[in-house]
Amino acid sequence: MNLYHIGVIVALAAFAFSSIFYLNSFNSTPNRSRFQKWAYYAFVTATFLMSANTISIFNFSASHLISTFILITALCWICVLGKIIFDFRMLGAFVAPFAMIVLLIQFLFFAPHSPAEVTAPSALLYTHIIASVLGEAFAIIACILAVIYLMQQRAMKEKQLNRLQAAQMPISKINTALLSTLWIGFALLTSGLILGAVYSQFYLVGDRASLMGKIIWAFAVWLWYLATLVCKNLANLPAKKLAWMTIIGFGLLVIGLFGINNWSYIVG
Repeated sequence: MNLYHIGVIVALAAFAFSSIFYLNSFNSTPNRSRFQKWAYYAFVTATFLMSANTISIFNFSASHLISTFILITALCWICVLGKIIFDFRMLGAFVAPFAMIVLLIQFLFFAPHSPAEVTAPSALLYTHIIASVLGEAFAIIACILAVIYLMQQRAMKEKQLNRLQAAQMPISKINTALLSTLWIGFALLTSGLILGAVYSQFYLVGDRASLMGKIIWAFAVWLWYLATLVCKNLANLPAKKLAWMTIIGFGLLVIGLFGINNWSYIVG
């Protein structure tokens, strides 16, 4: 791993932070302008890093990445100039996640993988595992809260006061807790995915094809949770549909955990 690789990884992380901040800025909260500023600063950081990476890539035998890097860099600079000239503040809200997804796809599926020349730092692998498992834990809690929310909503609709009093948890608090656990779980899953992409690209010993099923399923689950939060923050998804999307996301996660070896053999 050299400075070019580090620049790409940091740019990917900056796009991830920018995407999360931009998503939060769509909510009408007192911190909305603050989230917009943080998102823009992270986006500008990623723009400069991608510019440097695009220049550096010509010094490496990575012709398969040149067009992708030029595209991402051009989009980023168009957004930055749009913010400076026309004060278009939210263009980055769409470009940042797009760039993050494209870079993750390159890392996970298309970038050539060669045998590791050095042993991976143990902290990298352990951090990947811890972040992924904690993300799964929050996904489980989010699923439980979603089920409780649907039960509470049904009890309110049917005016079953005994069930409502027994729960001792206002439905508004359940909704807030559900959204909070979704955000925390998504942030952890994002961290785990990025760290996993770095590990598989630079330090994995053996054939990456044997893990392709796990990679595809993890990426699909992450995309589902991303879509869930996008629908909530951008399209103001009703709480009931949010709960159902959370349950479906947990179902995808469960299928991935129990069928991971089978998927790996089929795809690999």
